[in-house]
Amino acid sequence: MELTLTEPIEIPQSKVLDDRELVKRLLAKDGEAEKYFFRTYHEKLYKTCAYILGYQDPDAEDVAQEAFLVALRKLPEFEFRSGLNRWLYRICVFLCYEKIRKRKRQVAHLGEELESLSGPLAAEQERLKEEEEEKKRIVRLVRAQRDLMGDPCQELLRLWDEEQQSYALIAETLRIPIGTVMSRLARCKEALKQLVLQALKGGPHA
Repeated sequence: MELTLTEPIEIPQSKVLDDRELVKRLLAKDGEAEKYFFRTYHEKLYKTCAYILGYQDPDAEDVAQEAFLVALRKLPEFEFRSGLNRWLYRICVFLCYEKIRKRKRQVAHLGEELESLSGPLAAEQERLKEEEEEKKRIVRLVRAQRDLMGDPCQELLRLWDEEQQSYALIAETLRIPIGTVMSRLARCKEALKQLVLQALKGGPHA
């Protein structure tokens, strides 16, 4: 019985098919011809991709595979004006540079996104920096006004503010009843508040 082109014929690895026979079998969807096509040209295409994209590039193999898919899809357009090998090479090179162009566009797009974000981010960082500086200025002002106060307020406020002592510990340190600590501290805080407000307004203690 005569075999048709749609029936796969096993192609030994040692056999070499000329371009016309190979293309004819590929167009007939011959599975063995597709294996032969891949086996014959894969290494050359991969090396081309690795050379253009870089030998450590993770996309080199994917681009080589894509070159085969594109070639199989465009095979009906192949007119034998050049060898199949040269035609595949041009497809592969085109896909490699298309990959590079796509990466450049992605990098440019990312750069634009980062630039668009950097404005608000810089403004927010500047605002936070100004807020932090203002907090530090207020702390310095409060402590400067506290240092202008006489005892017992100065010592009470120092123990409460800088040393973070509890009412009970302040009472133990100063050897006074805890109730006295609470009432005195309340009065001292109010007095300090007034001094700070005066200083902020440019009063005599500024």
